[in-house]
Amino acid sequence: MNRDIKNLDLRELQPFERHEKIFRMLEELKDQEILRITNDHEPKPLFYMLQGEYPGKFKWEYEKQGPKDWIFKITKISQDNKREKIKEMLKNLQKENVSNKLKEEAKIMLKNISPTELALIEQEIIKEGITRKEMRKLCDIHLEIMKEDFKNKDLKLKPGHPIHTLMEEHKEILDFVDKLKITVKKLESAKDFKDVKMEIEMLRFAAKHLVEADKHHQREEEVLFPEMEKSGIIEPPEIMREEHKDIKPKKKELYKIIDECEKLSYQDFVKKVKEIIEFLIKELPDHIYKENNILYPMAVEVIKEKKRWEKIKKECDKIGYCCFTPKC
Repeated sequence: MNRDIKNLDLRELQPFERHEKIFRMLEELKDQEILRITNDHEPKPLFYMLQGEYPGKFKWEYEKQGPKDWIFKITKISQDNKREKIKEMLKNLQKENVSNKLKEEAKIMLKNISPTELALIEQEIIKEGITRKEMRKLCDIHLEIMKEDFKNKDLKLKPGHPIHTLMEEHKEILDFVDKLKITVKKLESAKDFKDVKMEIEMLRFAAKHLVEADKHHQREEEVLFPEMEKSGIIEPPEIMREEHKDIKPKKKELYKIIDECEKLSYQDFVKKVKEIIEFLIKELPDHIYKENNILYPMAVEVIKEKKRWEKIKKECDKIGYCCFTPKC
């Protein structure tokens, strides 16, 4: 018998002895070693317990499935092998028509990997040839799969912490996006500028404040992102920078169109404004969701020293804050 395979016959044990014996032997397994178990009934409870308590750490294979005996092998997955499996899974997620089965497998893997470890794996994938455009698509799929798990997660940061401030600003930015969404519907139902004077002022207000949010992006790009890069996190900040490049010109274009609306016919004005607003109400919330749930937790995880956060705060203070930044 291969020395890497350990055998356990549960039929020889009393039911109350089995659980302790199984998990003691699993804990003793080294990478790539196998625990081969023989049982007198289908081991579904054990299978689900392993998935719940040790996701991604063991591989399960059946040799025999009843009717009298069940024989199955549990292999301990090495960390290097785990990284390769995650890389392969991430590449498969980019393909068209991703199955629900693959999404569920991805959820189990991603649930038990830290944001930092995931970022390092993504960096390896980019070095192997994936483009940042493809990585952005992958980031969207990651969020779709993990959306339920991200809910109600709290970084437990005090007011005044740079990340806390950025997240509070996000709430205000989302409120301006909601104003755009509501107002553009009213514009579509009207026929002339004189019918929507209040709505245009609301648009002007929201667009002006979204342009003002460039200071928010500046603090990220010039202070937070470089600090993350010093800690080895390269690609996630770079992807966020690219999204900023897409978003910032659209905000300025919207404000300019509203400010010069008298130069356009009402129909052309609504058409142009609607096109930009539809872009912003999709891209801005998605961007904010990525930062709140992936980038910021990553930053908190890799920047551990209090002095570094104090330095980040001082640099942010020098750049300044948005007119809508909540007071600490």
